[in-house]
Amino acid sequence: MSELRTLTIRILPQPGESLDSWLEALARRSWTSLSALVDALSLPMAERTHYLLVGLAAPQLQSLEKQLALPAGQLDQAVVPADIFGHRAPHWRFCPQCLREVQGRWPTRWWLPWSFACTKHHALLHNVCTNCHKEPREFLPRPVHLHPAEHCMRRTGRRSICGTDPTAAPLLELAPQHPLLQAQHKLDSLFIVRNMSAESVFAAADTPFSTLLQSLSLSDLQGMSEIFQRTWERSHKEATSPTSPFGSWRTRERGRRLLTPDFLHREYTIKKKTLRGIAEEYELSAKQVILRAQELEIEIYRGNRPQPIDNDWLRQQYLLRVRTAEDIAQDVGVSTSAILNRLEKLGIPRRPMGVRSRPALTAKLDKSVPLDIRAAVEGTLHGWLRLRRFQICMAFPTATTAATYLGVTQSVLALQLDQLEHDIGAQLFYRPGRHRSQRPTNRGTTLLQHLKDSRVQELMRHSLGSNIEPMPGRDVLTAAARTVDGAHAALTTLHPDTPICHLRVPSPLQPLLHHLLADDDQETYAARIHTATGIPFNTVYKQLKRLEEAGWLTSRLESRAERPGSARRRTYYSLTAAAQRAAARIPATPATSAAARPPVEPVDTSMPANFVEPAPCNRVG
Repeated sequence: MSELRTLTIRILPQPGESLDSWLEALARRSWTSLSALVDALSLPMAERTHYLLVGLAAPQLQSLEKQLALPAGQLDQAVVPADIFGHRAPHWRFCPQCLREVQGRWPTRWWLPWSFACTKHHALLHNVCTNCHKEPREFLPRPVHLHPAEHCMRRTGRRSICGTDPTAAPLLELAPQHPLLQAQHKLDSLFIVRNMSAESVFAAADTPFSTLLQSLSLSDLQGMSEIFQRTWERSHKEATSPTSPFGSWRTRERGRRLLTPDFLHREYTIKKKTLRGIAEEYELSAKQVILRAQELEIEIYRGNRPQPIDNDWLRQQYLLRVRTAEDIAQDVGVSTSAILNRLEKLGIPRRPMGVRSRPALTAKLDKSVPLDIRAAVEGTLHGWLRLRRFQICMAFPTATTAATYLGVTQSVLALQLDQLEHDIGAQLFYRPGRHRSQRPTNRGTTLLQHLKDSRVQELMRHSLGSNIEPMPGRDVLTAAARTVDGAHAALTTLHPDTPICHLRVPSPLQPLLHHLLADDDQETYAARIHTATGIPFNTVYKQLKRLEEAGWLTSRLESRAERPGSARRRTYYSLTAAAQRAAARIPATPATSAAARPPVEPVDTSMPANFVEPAPCNRVG
């Protein structure tokens, strides 16, 4: 096997310089790209820079030292132990003044997560490029020989780079005795070699870093510029974030010191906090707290904690009062299975399924209670609940608005009311079409009067307890009425001899209706309405047809004598007598006045002989 070939042009690495920075300088000196140099040195090519710092094995470094005729072990300070950071690499930072002095060479310490200041120039390190606002050197630069060493090599396109000179960035100066500089002096003195473990490295770095965070006061951070504050916050977040290797180690170490048996007994057992709540309160991971509790053999409750229940009280409720386990669980605030488990531990046999386990099915009301109420309650489950919901539903104009107030779906409410009518044996209310007001039948009106009786109300409250649903207030009913009488409401049908009880005019029809009422002394047609109001032709035809079907308008087709020639005849509309009587009840809408309407260009209403008016739409809008 032939020996390794050595390079003719060589550059010695500077003290503390990172491996990728030294290889970049060697590629520039050899006038070649960094990728070509890495390939020539038989090194693995990677996209990210940190792979050269943590991903090379000892034989690869020894081979590299031999190829470049370096003393054995010289490159040990240019890399970082692989088991410290792994794939979750820190971010590069830089001091503009240092880069200018060393012609763009990057020391390894700028890559460590606890490096945030330059002790030589008394300044905070930058963590992003001032132009592209990206981390410098995150990706391995390729054509380094084509650009100066001090330029940002972050790619902005397929064939372009940022090219900003980082040495021109402003110097974020600090006072000589600033706590950040004092802590950085101690952190820079840490000696890291390849065979060090992550535990020893992080423990050595955590001591001055934790001291800094404890001693750093608001006065030390006041007066900072905006870029200064952003730079420090980003550096601090990276070092303390639980997702970073160093921050994750600090979280685990702090949890190990905090999660003592006495602490967990006080917070979890006595104060009854959840393990996840403890983790959030003390900024720990939930997994760490749970594993620590399991390690200390503390009983962990997967659901709600068991409530203290008096055994004699439970026997009395279940055996003597014949209450169901579901009702007892609801009073105590636990699950039904918890009550059943307690009964099993006490040796109390469960009642058989069926009527005997449901006291409501066998309960009888006094004969003085109205017959319909007794029919709805006796021999049924949830009879009082259905009666209450019927009482609430009849207060609303539609079942849809009532279901929204009760927090149930309309289908569920319909099934409950159908069951109530089945139990009573009579229809209780009329079910009109969509968006129409509902009203009770004579039987339903009588039932509602019985439900208002004080004695019946007392029986209902005793049965439903705290679950009784309150009656809606006036504001809720007003909002429900507006929903019914909204844009999609049904238009009131007018009859010549029937008085108007409740007038409903949807808001889309009101502009047209106001225009017709303003000119109620003459006939009109669609083209004239469009010219005067600006309403689109199709909308005019739909609304006119809708008003005519509801008894608001009458129409007639123009005769041949009125419109000679071959042109299509117009359809004239006029208000009915019932519509004129209802006009006084229609509220005035400022938005439909002539002043509020958008200006319409004047149109010649005298149509030529060959004008063909569009055919009216037969569909009701």
